[in-house]
Amino acid sequence: MRLRHAVVAFVALSVTIGAQETVESAIAAFAPHDTDGDGIAEARALEVLFARGAAGGKTVLVLVEARLIPVAGPARGQSKLLTALDQHAQDLAAEGRRAIVVACDLHRGPPHQDGRTILALRALLRRTQVVCNLEGALLVGRFPDALLVRTCNWLRNEKLSLPGKDGAELAFEAKTTNVRSVPEIVAHRCDLVLADLDGKWEGLYAAGPLALPSTVAVFGDTVPPRGGPAVAMRTGHVDVVDAFHVRDGLAATDATQFSVRLDAEDRDHECGDSDRARQNAMAVPDIAISRVDARGVAYVPVDGARDAAGRPIAFASPGVPLPWRHDLLFEIELLCAYFSRNHAFRTNSLAAPADRPAAFAHELGSGLDSLLAARAEWRDIDRGSADVSEQGDLVALLRWLQQPSALRAYRVHSDPWGGACAKTDPERLQEVLGASWHWKNDGASWRPTWTDHSSGRADFAFFRAAWQHGLGGEHPFLLVHAGCEALSPPASTKHAFDDERYGRFAHAESMLFFTACVAMVGRAKVFYDEPRGFAAALGEGASIGDAWRRYFEVESQARDWNEVGGDIGRKRAYFWSIVGDFTLRLPKR
Repeated sequence: MRLRHAVVAFVALSVTIGAQETVESAIAAFAPHDTDGDGIAEARALEVLFARGAAGGKTVLVLVEARLIPVAGPARGQSKLLTALDQHAQDLAAEGRRAIVVACDLHRGPPHQDGRTILALRALLRRTQVVCNLEGALLVGRFPDALLVRTCNWLRNEKLSLPGKDGAELAFEAKTTNVRSVPEIVAHRCDLVLADLDGKWEGLYAAGPLALPSTVAVFGDTVPPRGGPAVAMRTGHVDVVDAFHVRDGLAATDATQFSVRLDAEDRDHECGDSDRARQNAMAVPDIAISRVDARGVAYVPVDGARDAAGRPIAFASPGVPLPWRHDLLFEIELLCAYFSRNHAFRTNSLAAPADRPAAFAHELGSGLDSLLAARAEWRDIDRGSADVSEQGDLVALLRWLQQPSALRAYRVHSDPWGGACAKTDPERLQEVLGASWHWKNDGASWRPTWTDHSSGRADFAFFRAAWQHGLGGEHPFLLVHAGCEALSPPASTKHAFDDERYGRFAHAESMLFFTACVAMVGRAKVFYDEPRGFAAALGEGASIGDAWRRYFEVESQARDWNEVGGDIGRKRAYFWSIVGDFTLRLPKR
């Protein structure tokens, strides 16, 4: 399909290669793009809508999902988004950048090959980098994610039971070291694949379904460097679909000989040559990537779920699988509100009340100290007013969000749908938020109730209700989310990115669009780390994208793997990505 210019005529770009190829021509010549030559174009059409800023400086590509762009005139209010994107491009230009806004029509429907589309986007970024000083790409709307699987020869000491050569189970004490070579999903969203432009990710992608071998073995009291005959072992496989597989160490089993051949040096295949030469060999991003996608949270209650005043009510349930329906106009509204908040954050001086850090935690310890490197003055802050690490229930979370702060740390046990705060009184929650925006099905009807949130669940329904009542906070902020799988899109292991179940009611996006958050760095895996050097980089004036990249640099310089979590943890920076705008910095006073 052809995507039409909507608001601003295309502005020709002046960066050239041999006075021939420009950023314009590089993008125009790229699509349609068929990565593997199977007749299915991963990038079906690309069109530059407009550009802002002088050539020669850093360039930011703002890639916008074509579904959100009107193809003929101001359709259904969508021109509001283009106006918001134009303002954003002007903001980037005012900071000395070149902003190029591109409408993207990507492969949808079968076959399920999100990773192949990611490789097509990566090829676009690599081509663009040749003709300009590319700082990064902001993906606006629904784009595919890279699902990352890693197999590591992990030496462990633990009690376990494994089959011996005769098949009988043998028990081993924790003093016995075993080798565990088991594929594991380590990031449901890994934007490193897009950001590492000199890596070798193409050879690691498998559309699948693919059965990856799995081995746990004991050789004796210790693990021989090259392996050998096993005392006991368990083999199997892990099935994956549409994934990038990072293999760090070979474990080849021989069932006849009941042996396992190990090769610890057979690793780091995703790394470009310069990254393989680092002290801790690992892929490091060359540019920044972030996402602003409201598709999975742009839901409104179905007809009959609210009274004339807009309050949630019970309603009959025949034929209603969910009390919510996606609404495109609401999606546009959320995106426009986000860019308005983004504009305010980057153009207004930091007001004194917001010139402070704030931390919220439940069961994971305060994250306040991790923020203090961003401002020397913050080290003398009144911790009592800035830190909520006791009795952090949902009501306390609402109060915390309404207190001004430019940089926040959020530490709660999490999953792709929400975070676990302290137990909360449902009646108290109703006093603050009114009738629940969470409907529970009892077979005959859906009825609103906060009882399911008595556990302290901070999820889509909670943040949606807070937004509806104007309680998500008024002061824009940057956020470090240390909860597990906070940035993992729901249903990403089973469904393609264009499936309606993909990313629905996502945790990170619920916070991004229903609070005053403008950018969030978080993990897409169950793990325990936080990005080292992040706050210090912000304190130096770096963007949140550069602060994200700093973590990879710090980890890659480790003198010993024990500094970075051992063999299983040395690539933990791969788990982290950004939602929101990577170009944002802490505002000036």
